[in-house]
Amino acid sequence: MPETMMGKERPADRDQAAAYYHFMVGNLLEQESDYDGAQKEFEKAYSLDPKSAEISLSLAIITAHKGQLDAAVRYAQFAVEAPPTKIPALMLLGGVYSARKQYEEAIAAYRDVITVDPKQEDAYIYLGSLFASLKRFDEAIKTFHALEAVSPNSIMAPYYLGRIYTEQQKYKEALDEFNRVVSLRDDFDPGYTSMGLVYELMDKAPEAIEAYRKALIINPHNIEVRQHLGQLYIQQNELDNALEQFNQVVAQDSRNYDAILKMGLIYAEQKKYEQAVQAFKTVSQATPGDLKVKRYLASTLLALNRYDEALTEYKVVLAAAPDDTDAVLQIAYIYAQQGKTAAAVPFLEKAIAEQPGKSELYLYLANAYMDIGKNLEAANTLNRALQLAPDRDDLLFAIAIADEKLGKREAMIEALKKAIELKPDNADALNYLGYSYAEKGENLDEAIKLIKRALQVKPDNGYILDSLAWAYYQKGMLNDALEVMQNAIAKVPEDPIMREHYGDIYLKLSDGVKAREQWLKSLELDPDNKELRAKFKDMGFGNLDELLKDVKPGKKGKK
Repeated sequence: MPETMMGKERPADRDQAAAYYHFMVGNLLEQESDYDGAQKEFEKAYSLDPKSAEISLSLAIITAHKGQLDAAVRYAQFAVEAPPTKIPALMLLGGVYSARKQYEEAIAAYRDVITVDPKQEDAYIYLGSLFASLKRFDEAIKTFHALEAVSPNSIMAPYYLGRIYTEQQKYKEALDEFNRVVSLRDDFDPGYTSMGLVYELMDKAPEAIEAYRKALIINPHNIEVRQHLGQLYIQQNELDNALEQFNQVVAQDSRNYDAILKMGLIYAEQKKYEQAVQAFKTVSQATPGDLKVKRYLASTLLALNRYDEALTEYKVVLAAAPDDTDAVLQIAYIYAQQGKTAAAVPFLEKAIAEQPGKSELYLYLANAYMDIGKNLEAANTLNRALQLAPDRDDLLFAIAIADEKLGKREAMIEALKKAIELKPDNADALNYLGYSYAEKGENLDEAIKLIKRALQVKPDNGYILDSLAWAYYQKGMLNDALEVMQNAIAKVPEDPIMREHYGDIYLKLSDGVKAREQWLKSLELDPDNKELRAKFKDMGFGNLDELLKDVKPGKKGKK
């Protein structure tokens, strides 16, 4: 050794030592997720020792992580040349090439890994998954069968085969593979989860539920599975079980507003409106721009008769979506429920001016007009609507009601007939026409036929049963009338007109005691019925002033 070098460190040794120092600092920074700092240190190390495959591999990994794919390929291609880093460098290249959509290069990289190490399981998985993503299913299946050959006890081969068969809609084959997975490892929850998904696709809800429940026994923190399970319970109408799952989701993730929303919908379905309101308010506060949630909240407040709050929410919806017809109609309905029908009229008129093509708005406006006694305006409004939608039987039905209020009986009957012609199973029109005949004691056979047709559509409707009873009464079929009326009263016990009819039937059957009883109940519900008061007095049934002294005005009949 020359004298000048004796006892002294060579420059190459110093560079390698410095490179190693920067390499170690880079590793520490990478572990701390300081990727910019780590890259700078690795680059310093590389500048000092450009032949180090390990440094090149680290640079390839860090640049790939940061999306610098060209640099990642360059560094990885160098690292591939050294045996210690060949396999990880090839695996990295496969991933980078896939990200760059250089699929054939990626396939070649993974195949090179398998050539170097035929038992490298990850290479088979990435290669097979890449084939599957490219819809090259035969090659994907062949790749996973090759994995089975080198690793017979691997759960990954049947797991990925099951996923491929699922995508191919070969559900039986998929289930066979997933059953193999769980037979090899019964604690592998993705196996049960995948089985659940296949059963869902096969519309086998009970089997899917069972599979998801098994997955949750293994991993109770899997929120996605709980949401699937909750949705299945909703489909099966097992709402309490669904609530349990969504409650578990929210317990793990208090900001899972999709789960909270579903809970609100379930509460609303169960008529647990207070809980539903709380759920919808939580979601609405977190997602103030979601009008769907505001609609849910408003409709639930409406169900609770909390009209002012519901009105506030609907107005927010309408401000954000001025063409939301349903919000307009709900606001008009709230005004009516609050006894502010007069306020609903200009509101609806303004809505029609802005949306002149929406026939539903005309119908609501006409009803508002009728509520405040403007029947001619109602009829004119409905006729305008009918010009927009001549095939709407409900508009003709509303016109019939307006005509009746205007004393136009023939026009009313004509409108009802047209409504029935348009929709032969319009139970309301059938009943209204039949009752109109029965009320006048005319066309009674036709009346009975019409009302029976209405009952075929709505067999449990007490008002339609009352119509039939009254038609029988008018025809002198008193026993039939009594039997039908008893059924009607059982369904609608507090309608004053029906109670009056009930009493009339008993009177015709010479049962004055029961007639008096029913008339008195009718007058308790509607003390202002002057005609019935007169009948009651004429029959000598007692002093009504004394009998009704504690009765407050009740509800009018809904006939």
